[in-house]
Amino acid sequence: MRIAELFRRAREAKGLKQSEIADQCGISRSALARFETGSLRLAEETLLQIAPLLDIDPEFLRGNSTIPFKSQTGSLIKFVVDKYHVNTDMLLATILARCDVLEIYYLTPPITIVDRIRHLNVVANPTYALLMSDEAGNVYLIRCKSPKDFLAWDDSLSSWHSEQRKLTGKSGHFEQLIISKELFEKIRDWQDIYKADFDSLFNQKAENLIDKGMALSEAEKKLILFVREQHLHPEDAIQKLQQ
Repeated sequence: MRIAELFRRAREAKGLKQSEIADQCGISRSALARFETGSLRLAEETLLQIAPLLDIDPEFLRGNSTIPFKSQTGSLIKFVVDKYHVNTDMLLATILARCDVLEIYYLTPPITIVDRIRHLNVVANPTYALLMSDEAGNVYLIRCKSPKDFLAWDDSLSSWHSEQRKLTGKSGHFEQLIISKELFEKIRDWQDIYKADFDSLFNQKAENLIDKGMALSEAEKKLILFVREQHLHPEDAIQKLQQ
């Protein structure tokens, strides 16, 4: 994905207008529009001004990071996508291709029988939103532009993600989760959903992964949790322990 396209897709995915970005960065809307279409190059300092507004990592632009996104405040990175292009969305494809380690959770709200009949749904757990965590500590939340829409009513989304990860030789954890009505309403309302709302979920999943493995001492469990909480790459942690 070209840099101009990355900026355009990130802006659209955050629901921001060109004029909003332009006003904050002291440039004209037409200049930003021409940049997004590839007909104008913006100065590096201007790009570095725009990037944090879109949760794009300035270090990625400098060539010092392979992951394009990062919240400068450590907040939840929230994107919306078009329901008709979920399986071909370039922003999602970029995250899938760029992150070495990725946890993906397919979030399903409580679904009533009436809802299933209304949508002619035959799948047990349709996906309303995606929750993703990468090795850099970024946590992404992705849903459709309209809060009424689901990302997928079948398993096509998880199948596409799995295939994308296999093609790039990257690791990943994929899991469907039924969330509470309260959490669903926060995601639907969008403005008041934060990274902290998912802390207990990630902590519980980390504990579950440990419990499903070999028998470990409490000290060994703490070490594993520390590596995950500090977002250390396992191989880097092993090398440091061997020094």
